[in-house]
Amino acid sequence: MKFKKEILERIMNEVILEVEKAIEEGNSPFAAFLIDENGNIKYREHNTAMADCNPTAHAEINLIKKACQDLKTKDLSNYCIISNTWSCSMCMSACIKAKIKNFVFGAPSEGDMNPNITIFDIKEKTSGDLNIVVGILEDKCKKQIEEARSKK
Repeated sequence: MKFKKEILERIMNEVILEVEKAIEEGNSPFAAFLIDENGNIKYREHNTAMADCNPTAHAEINLIKKACQDLKTKDLSNYCIISNTWSCSMCMSACIKAKIKNFVFGAPSEGDMNPNITIFDIKEKTSGDLNIVVGILEDKCKKQIEEARSKK
């Protein structure tokens, strides 16, 4: 899927607003959207790991679970994930299991991620092609994450 930069920036600004919900609830500052091939937002979720007392309740996991249940499918190959930061290895693996091949990210992952396996490490080990776009509103996304982390 190819999207114009202005469409991705518009959607990323919406993701940034969703991140604020995560922060307000005391969760880590992350959100992800599922968009269709026309750039329409179909699902939006944010990290709820602290609120749910569930270390797997990352934005992408919440998003995949909701979309698959609503759509009654495990195949989300017709959609794209857009997130304010690179997905962790758990989330990226879940996306691949859901057959998602298109990704748009803002800021790079934090260096203290554990395990520290990047989206590009996973892409290298994945059969089939993954289309990954990085750096959409990167500075704005990075600043929001840093500010949220500094308040804890």
